[in-house]
Amino acid sequence: MRPDDVPVLALLRQSMSFHSDRQQVIAENIANANTPGYTPRDIDESEFHAALRAQMGGNAGGAGGSNRGALNLTTTAAGHIPASSTGGGSSSNWETSERPDSETTVNGNSVVIEEQMVRAQENRMRYESALTLYQKSIGLLRTAIRAPGR
Repeated sequence: MRPDDVPVLALLRQSMSFHSDRQQVIAENIANANTPGYTPRDIDESEFHAALRAQMGGNAGGAGGSNRGALNLTTTAAGHIPASSTGGGSSSNWETSERPDSETTVNGNSVVIEEQMVRAQENRMRYESALTLYQKSIGLLRTAIRAPGR
């Protein structure tokens, strides 16, 4: 059994990938805080949730539902382990959209460092939550695989 065969692990990996990509977009916003005319960008979380629902067969883990669908994962580098299922889009190609912060400076820049830092912190916490769940799930699998008495 491969980790890709466990739907919850594939879901958590997809979540970590999304939050990693979003963190990069937020970091770009912070890096451009002094660029004249720059408008901050972000990845819409509803797009991520819609993609998960679509790939999980319309059921993204609601109460009482079953997650029998598998995520379609793609590899982006030769060293990556291919997913057991094929198809689907790359998780690193989320569309970004302009999302101005609450203020715009005289030079047209609308990046507010404090707002970007809050977004970065919230995103980091969500990433770490998914990572912790992933690590605990792998630990449970290892415990189940381990020979009795060890």
